[in-house]
Amino acid sequence: MKDLLDPLRYNNLSNFELTDVRSIGGGVFAQLDTLEHLKILDTVVKAYQSVHVPTFGHPIPNTNELHGTNITSATDTKLITPAVGEVLKVQALQMTSSEAGTTVSIYIYDTASTTSVLYWSGATLPNGTTITPFVGADSNAPLNIGLEIPYGQELLIKTVSSGTVSLEVKCLTIKTQQ
Repeated sequence: MKDLLDPLRYNNLSNFELTDVRSIGGGVFAQLDTLEHLKILDTVVKAYQSVHVPTFGHPIPNTNELHGTNITSATDTKLITPAVGEVLKVQALQMTSSEAGTTVSIYIYDTASTTSVLYWSGATLPNGTTITPFVGADSNAPLNIGLEIPYGQELLIKTVSSGTVSLEVKCLTIKTQQ
């Protein structure tokens, strides 16, 4: 029988999938140091839990990040793309238009299916207008909805205009998982 720790020794936990585990138990380990290896595995699991479980789903201190871009054409612009294993919670979002008649919408883009889903139907912004969809300045905004973007999804800003586009977008996020 192979050493119990070999699969964990040279692999990252992100390389494993739940479908790889067929059964747990069901046999007697014949190696003399098996109990010692199980104690090590238990220690690793408890250490992981002590770090990640208390903060799971809650904002992680000192992980604020400001994302921003200037959009100058009618296009789809990816504003937030979380890294592997990350979940980013949008705390504030501000869009300022320098051109009249730009329509802005917010979509959630799924990288696995390469499809996007409308999150906020948007508004046509007059020249010099600032909109903050999550603070309540716009009556059409999804108020009090905690927008969280997990790895595998992206926050997409879609602009449409009959003329020119000049839109500044700022977004403040905090990690809830890393």
